[in-house]
Amino acid sequence: MASMRIINTGKVVKTSAAVSILNTLMREGVAVKHVCGGKAQCGTCRFRIIEGERYLSPITERERARLEALGNMEKVRLACQTFAFGDITIEILLTD
Repeated sequence: MASMRIINTGKVVKTSAAVSILNTLMREGVAVKHVCGGKAQCGTCRFRIIEGERYLSPITERERARLEALGNMEKVRLACQTFAFGDITIEILLTD
């Protein structure tokens, strides 16, 4: 099982390729804003990839469209649309 280090909190949590990063964060009690409930409509669950980008699921068209509408910041993904299958380090951009 892979792990995710969250630099905002210093927490290291276990991840699964079958569970989105958003659901993993919520399960672990990590505050992350998610207004639309994981539908890639709001973009509030953004996170910055610090390490391990190669271990993330490919970006979908829905996610790409939302990120482009928000200004498409470098190394930023939506937690609701992203799955990790290896060790990663992230920074949550908007906490709840």
